[in-house]
Amino acid sequence: MVIPALGPIDTLAGQADKTGRGVYLLTECAEREGDSGQSRLQLMLEDATGRITAFSWPERRPYVRLPPVPSAVAVQARVQIFDGKVQFKLLSLDAVDADQVDLAAALLPRRRCPEIAHGGLDRLIALERDLPAPLNGFLKQVLLDPEIGIPFLRCRASVRHHHAYVGGLLVHCTEQLDLAASIVRTALPDDIWAPHIARLGYLLHDIGKVRSVGETRRAEHGLVLRHETIGSDLLAPHLRWLDQRDSELAIALRYVFEHLACPSAMRRIPDYLVAEVVATLDQWSAAAHGGRDLQHLLRRGVPAAVAAIAGTSAANDHTHAQEVRHAG
Repeated sequence: MVIPALGPIDTLAGQADKTGRGVYLLTECAEREGDSGQSRLQLMLEDATGRITAFSWPERRPYVRLPPVPSAVAVQARVQIFDGKVQFKLLSLDAVDADQVDLAAALLPRRRCPEIAHGGLDRLIALERDLPAPLNGFLKQVLLDPEIGIPFLRCRASVRHHHAYVGGLLVHCTEQLDLAASIVRTALPDDIWAPHIARLGYLLHDIGKVRSVGETRRAEHGLVLRHETIGSDLLAPHLRWLDQRDSELAIALRYVFEHLACPSAMRRIPDYLVAEVVATLDQWSAAAHGGRDLQHLLRRGVPAAVAAIAGTSAANDHTHAQEVRHAG
């Protein structure tokens, strides 16, 4: 028997009394006791459109197999309206693999994403929708990783340097996606994979900051390791997944991340143009956030501007070192 599909959470109000199957992000789970003394399992399911409370009564518990929270799950449930609110009566629940999820970014809770970063979440969803296999599968793996997905929505891009606000990392890592693809497509017209690698490389180049910078404060020992090192650790299992499907694409991404992990003063011209594009756009994004327009130049004064242009590489290296430390 074909089980009808349940849609996004914001559409469920119009599906009262319908029983169907849907895929959502499980974000909370707890035992609750009702007024009658009967216990029930209460869960919170979310996606980019909203959240819904789900209940499982004792007779259905054998069919509810709980994974760690947060995780993508497939549920079979009956839609109910109680006290004017939509809820699920669970019939079954199971964890799902990333390849069973149509769009992982669409499961990330928009309500947890600061309003200033909503555009970044939209760009992230569009990117995943546009990526070809197996790169779309790689991104699903990354976004459904509990250590990456939701923290990515709320992390700052730095402590004091640029995009230093909750949600700043998502803004920084998505605002140049289209430009990255456009530059690489023009420069490498015969490399069909280059625009996709450029966008993925730019998206994930600072992902280690979900640990080293965090949402409102650094993690303990957050400055012991560079965020590039932390990012490599976080992405390692997902790059191994990609390795098994297309080792050349995995090498391309690793090369981009390795190039950006090298301090800018020590970088050589890379053998892969995509790495240079990602590194340059990273710097542009950080610089643009400082509002360095003509009025900024004029307020600073011509002598100071000329002195800055003529500054030594040692001074530049010192500034870069400070920015990297501030950024985590």
